[in-house]
Amino acid sequence: MRLFEVVPENFFSLLSRKNKYLYAEALLLLYEEYQKNRFGIQYETMRDLLQELIETQELLGLAYEDEEEDQPSLRSQHESSTSEELSRFKANALLRRLREQEWIDVESRDQFQQYIVLPHYSSRILAVLKDLCEGKTIEYQRFTFSTYQLLAGEEASVRPCVALLEAEKMTMSLLDELRVLINNMKHHMEQVLSKETIQDVLEHHFSEYKTKVVDMSYHRLKTSDHVARYRSRILDNVQKWLLDRDRIEDTITDGLKSELYQTREEAERVIRGALLNIEEVYSGLDEMFYQIDLRHNQFLRASFERARYLGQHSHGIDQQLSNYLQWISEQIQEDTSFNVPQSLFRLIELNFISEQSLLTPRTKRAPHSPDEYVVVPLSDELRKKIREENLARLEKTITREKVQKYVFSKLGNRKQMRLEELAPSTLEEFLLLAFTYLYGYDETVGFRLERSADDRILVVGNYRFYDRQIVHSNGGE
Repeated sequence: MRLFEVVPENFFSLLSRKNKYLYAEALLLLYEEYQKNRFGIQYETMRDLLQELIETQELLGLAYEDEEEDQPSLRSQHESSTSEELSRFKANALLRRLREQEWIDVESRDQFQQYIVLPHYSSRILAVLKDLCEGKTIEYQRFTFSTYQLLAGEEASVRPCVALLEAEKMTMSLLDELRVLINNMKHHMEQVLSKETIQDVLEHHFSEYKTKVVDMSYHRLKTSDHVARYRSRILDNVQKWLLDRDRIEDTITDGLKSELYQTREEAERVIRGALLNIEEVYSGLDEMFYQIDLRHNQFLRASFERARYLGQHSHGIDQQLSNYLQWISEQIQEDTSFNVPQSLFRLIELNFISEQSLLTPRTKRAPHSPDEYVVVPLSDELRKKIREENLARLEKTITREKVQKYVFSKLGNRKQMRLEELAPSTLEEFLLLAFTYLYGYDETVGFRLERSADDRILVVGNYRFYDRQIVHSNGGE
């Protein structure tokens, strides 16, 4: 299908008229209202909004100019109407122009109320224009996540053909956005090379390129929004799909059942083509990322080289003054009798070498001299006290021998007993119980723990523990 079989022939001429800037603002406003109203916009409401837009733009210096079709009527309105009536007339003229160019349709409904509706081609084109003007941040990982969900999710089992075609659509959208990023970098590189001053180069570098390309796309693509997270999974699912003949058959059957294709051969060709397209795009992402990095580095180099060139070869007033001062300095050095007019410059004589301008030598750090080490002798009483404290601390320490002695004292001559007999009543007994659990599976302390058949949990006071059988390793005495 050809383009002008879908849109009218004079459709785009609206954006080439004298009032193209005003028409563009009006179209974006129209699309905003179209998104708010599901079943059309009231004609009077849209006319009032356009009247307000025209009055606001005129205050900003963008006036509605007379066009050939409007000149007689606008001239008569200028002579006999107030400014408010004239702006209303311009709003009506703008709506008529949109209707003549077939950007909008007007329907008459109940009680002769008129509503504005957008043809399908207008809504599609206005959506693209709005995206271009807004400059939204591109979320590249959204495309890969959606593709993976479509290929591996439940929809791939229920409606495999529809899921596959939608996954191919998301893949091609990702490829388109990456191409847009590459071409946008090239466009910015050409723009920065056309700048004439260093200020323009720096402003374009930081205000345009960094804000609109690096922050919104490139940096996100290289860090948080990187597509590598789902890339291998997508390729794995696609390869399994291609090698699974039964799954291919189910996909072809779903496509024929949904009446997406007329013949089986067409369905198989399109389905295999979709899988190969997805595989080709995700397999070639490394080359795409390399080209993006290459364009980014080319822009940085071009921006730096342009700024350096302008700094060295600028013919502005600053550079001219710098050259003139350099020439005066050379003349003074060659001819001491050369005099500069005092009224032109106020020169100050400077002594290039002086005691104050010389670098102060570093002082060497003085060698470290520690304080004298004084040995304080300990009395016999203090030594005895420290020894008694250490012995008391050792007596409280839980050791393997102490645990073994404690268990055998409870076990006596028996072969086995239940762990509930060691129910603690003090903190020390609780520690001994814990170490009994620890050493009971070591088999080097003369006893072992065995799980009870009922596997009870005992609660004794504030303590809660599993009951076990304590069995003497030697069978008891």
